[in-house]
Amino acid sequence: MPFRSFQFPYIVVGVVAAILSTASMTARACTLCIGFPKQSVADYVIQSDCVALARPSPNDLFAFAPVEILKGVYRGETIDLFVDSVKRREFAANADSHVALVRDAKDRTWRNLGIVAGDYEAVLRRVVLLSSHWQGVEGRRQRVRFFLPLFGHDHPQVRELAYLEMGRAPYSVIKKLGQIVSREDFSSMLTAREFIEWRPLAILLLAQSNKPRDKHYIIDSFQNSERFKLTKNLSAWAAAAIELQGAEAVEFIERLYFRQTDRKRQELAEVVKALSMHGTEGRTELRDRVVASYAVLLEFHPAMSGEIAKDLTRWKRSELTERLSAIAATGESIDPTARNSIRRYLSLSADSQ
Repeated sequence: MPFRSFQFPYIVVGVVAAILSTASMTARACTLCIGFPKQSVADYVIQSDCVALARPSPNDLFAFAPVEILKGVYRGETIDLFVDSVKRREFAANADSHVALVRDAKDRTWRNLGIVAGDYEAVLRRVVLLSSHWQGVEGRRQRVRFFLPLFGHDHPQVRELAYLEMGRAPYSVIKKLGQIVSREDFSSMLTAREFIEWRPLAILLLAQSNKPRDKHYIIDSFQNSERFKLTKNLSAWAAAAIELQGAEAVEFIERLYFRQTDRKRQELAEVVKALSMHGTEGRTELRDRVVASYAVLLEFHPAMSGEIAKDLTRWKRSELTERLSAIAATGESIDPTARNSIRRYLSLSADSQ
């Protein structure tokens, strides 16, 4: 089946090019969006040495048999995957459908990526063809360029695949995407229970909305998370609030999280993720304010020093050298990884001075 170019009303080729031309693909993937599955279909294709389209074997309806090899070589070995009754009914109902099977290049085990047909099969074929070039900075740019126009696609599997891929894009790309897509393209991710692990990306996209109801929804959700001590998607709600309110949201975090001695480490870690992302690649003009809040965090919760040291090292900020040095010297209850982060920060601070 030939691949056809997908377009939908909210994204056109020129807009995609504009997003990528101004986005830094050297930036790390959005650290708040990787709550959902860390591997997408594209990852499995890249990591495989064989990709096959298969159907039940004519000799054994409970076993798969490849009907077309899209990548690599298949030499007739047994595929240790079971064709259940649901899959058999699906194959009987649609003679053109297949399952996509991938063989891991390292352990040689097979994985079933699910039923593929129609537009989704066309996308998979294109992924197999192009994925070998998705390495390095330019390769990552090409990968985003491929999946960006598929965001909001009518086919649910194509839509979910594009959503997963966008979740690993730099925050600069996510911000620009949020300014041009329709809320309907990701609204199900905000409300449907089955997508709760996928919600961070939708929250960050929503933060780019200029509609008052969306802004109220974000602020109310963040404040409810604080009030009821919720941690699910807390980092995304906090980041969205910072996007909208700037220093006001940072002050909120400092006052109601950092200065409260009864806050659990998981709560603190989630809001620190939001501050870290903005200080690194989001609203970087708030970095001074974030560092000041980190000083408060170290005063009330010194066990968080490892996370803080990493950001200070990345940002080349030496203001908290004395405080972190004191924490390291007094033997605060910090784990070895955090202690190493502090040592690295102190060493770099000393070198810079």
